Amino acid sequence: MKHLNLRGFPMALLLMMVGIFMLKGCDSGEKAVDKVTGNQDVKQYHKLKKDIEKIADQQAKRYNEISDENNREGEEKR
Repeated sequence: MKHLNLRGFPMALLLMMVGIFMLKGCDSGEKAVDKVTGNQDVKQYHKLKKDIEKIADQQAKRYNEISDENNREGEEKR
């Protein structure tokens, strides 16, 4: 029994080290940390907020262009 435990310990240690280095070397570890801490949701919120502001600006610009065209057409008819 004692003999089996001595062989298993280095193998378990090796597997743990490989697992740790694999997580450090890939981006999925950082993504998992961001998701757990909520940073990913905050980043997505700020991105969507900027997108909504851009859309609102575009809509306001279009509305002003339509109003200007209507005013020009009204002046031309007079």
